[in-house]
Amino acid sequence: MILTCIIVGMTACGNEDTKEQNPENNVETKESDTVKNEPVNPSSNAASGSKTEKVDFQSIIPTDWDIKLPEGVPVTEGKYLTAIADSKKNLVTFKFYTTDKQLEINDSNIKKIGDFVGQLVITNYPTVKSASEEIDQTVFSEGKAVDLGFGITGYQDAGAGSLFTSWNEGRWAIIARSATEKSEESAAIAKETVEFLESYMLPIPKQYGFLHIDATHKGSLAKWQKENYVYTLTDFGDNTLNWLVTFE
Repeated sequence: MILTCIIVGMTACGNEDTKEQNPENNVETKESDTVKNEPVNPSSNAASGSKTEKVDFQSIIPTDWDIKLPEGVPVTEGKYLTAIADSKKNLVTFKFYTTDKQLEINDSNIKKIGDFVGQLVITNYPTVKSASEEIDQTVFSEGKAVDLGFGITGYQDAGAGSLFTSWNEGRWAIIARSATEKSEESAAIAKETVEFLESYMLPIPKQYGFLHIDATHKGSLAKWQKENYVYTLTDFGDNTLNWLVTFE
């Protein structure tokens, strides 16, 4: 099941928000055409109402990188988001955790009391071309055609014990996978993903993006390019889409 809990401020989760989907879904748009999430005060805990200082995830990003982390991510109600983070010359890694109390980035207690959420890796490549080579750019047109709704056609193919339903939205190549013995799950998760993306907008890649949704959610991942930077989300499970759509 795809959850839809999106909040602003990287603190705690309140009520479900929605944002409109651009009908051209991720084809180049002006910033003014993108509907932002309704703002929530980032300095208050949505569960308790108590004032807190927001964890500064942006401080881990090198100042000369053209990177801005999202202002809102899905967090379980009453929990706080923190991370074990590392910044190297061309690589920044966040391993996100939720905790019952607020902890600063890289606090020694994070692993002891926190619940692992998922990992974000941002890689700075020397050129735009070398970054684009890291992204699957397949335009799907072969296999059994499947109507995924909203005017989108997917194509099914099987192999290595798996059934794949694949399609494109804008410059995103998207694959939904299930085991062959549960082949109906591939089309089902594909249709659910398409429906979700009618209400929530994928980041606009420059130039390409790849999304893999697994019916078991264990292997779900997203990878997309912003010029010479590549973002990779892994280990977010059934929360992959919720995190992905918080990025611009």
